[in-house]
Amino acid sequence: MSAAAGALLWGTLGPVAALFDTGDRIAAGGIRLGIGAVVLLAVAKGRPVRKIWTRADLLPLAGGAIGIAGFQLAYFGAITSAGVAVSTAVGIGLSPVFTGLWTVVKDRRPPGTGWLIGTALALSGLTLLAFTRGGVTMSPAGLALSVLAAAMFSGQAICIQKLTERHSNATALTGIFSLGALIMSPVIAVTATPNLLAPQGIGGVLYLGVVTTGLSYWLFARGIRHIGAASAVTITLLEPAAAAVLAAAFLHEALSTGQWAGVALIGAAIPITGRSTEKAPELSSVAVGS
Repeated sequence: MSAAAGALLWGTLGPVAALFDTGDRIAAGGIRLGIGAVVLLAVAKGRPVRKIWTRADLLPLAGGAIGIAGFQLAYFGAITSAGVAVSTAVGIGLSPVFTGLWTVVKDRRPPGTGWLIGTALALSGLTLLAFTRGGVTMSPAGLALSVLAAAMFSGQAICIQKLTERHSNATALTGIFSLGALIMSPVIAVTATPNLLAPQGIGGVLYLGVVTTGLSYWLFARGIRHIGAASAVTITLLEPAAAAVLAAAFLHEALSTGQWAGVALIGAAIPITGRSTEKAPELSSVAVGS
C-alpha cells in the first residue's frame, strides 16, 4: 500500500532529526519542505508553477501549509522534550482520531468498520507504546507538543485530500510544501546554525527533504486518493512503530516488553484498516500518481 510505504519512510524522520541539535532540527524541518517542493516540482515537470489555482483551492492550500509547518514546529519540539519513540507515538497516534471525527462531521455518517477496528487496535498499541514505562518517559511539555502535532498532521491530511480531488498528487503537494516553507522561513533564519552546512548536516537535510518529504508524502497522497484521509492516516500509525524500533536500535531509547507489544498491535492494525470501505472520490480528469 502506498500509505503504508510512506509511513515506513516517515518512521526514519524522527531518528534522523534527533541527530541534529534543537535549533538545527527545527530549521531542518522547514528546509525539508522546500526541498520536497523542488523534488515534486520536478516530478510534475513544472506544472504547479503554470497551474492556475482557483479560489476553491485557497483554503485547503493555506490550511495544508499551516498544518505542515505547524507539524514541523510541534513534532521536532516534542522530540526534544520526550524523545523520538514517545513523541512520534502520540503525535501520529492521535491524528486518526481527529481525522475520523472530521469525517463523521463532514459526511454525517460513521466511518467504515475497518477503520473503527483498525484504529481501536492501533490506539491500544499506542497506549502501550507511549505509557508503558521503558527507558523514556513523557513530559507535560512533550505531551502538549505531541497532541498539537497530531492535530496539525490531521489537518494537513484533510487538506491534501481536498486538493487531490482537483489536482494531481505532485501539483497539490508542491503548492502546500512551497507555502509551508515560506511560512517557516523566519523560523529557519532564527534557528539555523552553521552546523547545517557541514557534510553530515547537508546529508541529513537532503535525506529529510527527498525521502521523508517528497517521496513519502507523494506515496501518502496516493493512498489518500484511493482509500480516503481517515483510513490513510490510520495506516500511518505504522510510522511510530517504525520510529520506536529505529530509536531502540540506533538511539538507545530502550523499549519495555509492553512497548514492544504495542508495536506488534500497531502492525496488526494496518491490514485491517487497509480493507476499510471508505473510498476517495472518483476522479476522471486527474491522473493517479501524476
